[in-house]
Amino acid sequence: MATIIKTGKPVATQPIKSGQALGAILAALGLDRTIPLIHGAQGCSAFAKIFFIQHFHEPIPLQSTAMDPITTVMGSDENIVKALDTVCQKNQPKLIVLLSSGVAEAQGCDLLRALKLFRSDYPRHDKVEIVTVNTPDFYGSLENGYSALLEALVEQLIPQQPVRNVRKKRVNLLLSHMLSPGDVELVRSYVEAFGLQPVLLPDLSRSLDGHLVRSDYLSVSQGGTDLALLKQMGQSAMTLVVGPSLQRVGQLLESRTGVPCHYFPHLMNLQQVDGFIDLLRRQADRLVPEWIERQRGQLLDAMIDTHTWVNGRRFGLAAEADLLGAWLGFAQMVGLAPSCVVAPVNQPMLASLPVEQVLVGDLEDLADNLQAQGADLLLTNAHGAVIAERLGLPLLRIGFPVFDEFGAFRRVRQGYAGMRDTLFELGNLGQAACHHRPAYHSPYKQPVEQIRGRALAAEVIG
Repeated sequence: MATIIKTGKPVATQPIKSGQALGAILAALGLDRTIPLIHGAQGCSAFAKIFFIQHFHEPIPLQSTAMDPITTVMGSDENIVKALDTVCQKNQPKLIVLLSSGVAEAQGCDLLRALKLFRSDYPRHDKVEIVTVNTPDFYGSLENGYSALLEALVEQLIPQQPVRNVRKKRVNLLLSHMLSPGDVELVRSYVEAFGLQPVLLPDLSRSLDGHLVRSDYLSVSQGGTDLALLKQMGQSAMTLVVGPSLQRVGQLLESRTGVPCHYFPHLMNLQQVDGFIDLLRRQADRLVPEWIERQRGQLLDAMIDTHTWVNGRRFGLAAEADLLGAWLGFAQMVGLAPSCVVAPVNQPMLASLPVEQVLVGDLEDLADNLQAQGADLLLTNAHGAVIAERLGLPLLRIGFPVFDEFGAFRRVRQGYAGMRDTLFELGNLGQAACHHRPAYHSPYKQPVEQIRGRALAAEVIG
């Protein structure tokens, strides 16, 4: 059990926290033909859009109700109604995710009341699904907003099914924010390799990459989870939940539909991935495909190859709670030693992390602790580049956002292949740090010129 220590600072100077709205927007981008609509000022959507564009290098569909000082005080339901009508007419989405901002929450807006008003005024838009979710910036973080939207999707779109038709080959996957689009793609390939049909919620791998191959431009998300399949998740044989923050979502889905859930905190060590693959094997009643066994063998080989450069290295870690659990599980497997662990907000699962203490703070707190305790490596998002340079530590960028590297959103960390490549990356960082050290010269070593001179003199005498 870890002891949770909260920083005593009155303000975060180098925050690692991202607001709930960003988490809900991220989850919404993994749904097909969807557009998130944030109820707040225009700056709320502009700020969020910059983060996503820098991280994914893709066009991001996002709209705002454009609250101003007058509507903030006098009431802004009319802003929501007009915005919903405009989005339905111009963008023609299948789904609109209506989420609140800190300004709207402080005002005390009622999204459901505004939605009922819109439905009564504009019945011609009844075919457009609209899901509401409250995401105040002053509470929680990206992780809370992400899971809150998935809960809202299950509650508002998936019907209760006391008696259901089971499709034995269909499997639900509830995937945490810590899985990159590359991770999501690998997990889907694992499921499909056993002849099963995965329904991913959300599916970021098909909505935030590869759109240049299409000739047309859409102002809504492209790819992602199909809305019809989402509504049929109650017919699946089982649900696989990856990430502690989504346990409530899995429990809610199971209580509404009866689909049994299986939970995995992450897929970043052998025990968890082996259990995940074995569960798929038993469900499909098939042998494990050869390419998956080969990836596992490659991981074991990589653990041996990089052992010298990875085992025993101390690292500082700052990320969302799910990601902390995943990396600490990986660290236990390969022998990495945590020096300091920092979370942006207090989450229930932090107390179960396999470390002595977890600090709830910001990057400045991380830097102060690392300066006092020492470390060989830093693991955090791109905002950690400044303190990594100041402390002279190599930085392995994880989490959100990563805006100073191309392809970070495609990097695979989970599964056998992800762990294998991460080990190689860590080993290379260790070697690079070692190669910068000056070569050691023994004080007893004789100069080469002196040795040659003695050899020539011996030849002359001889």
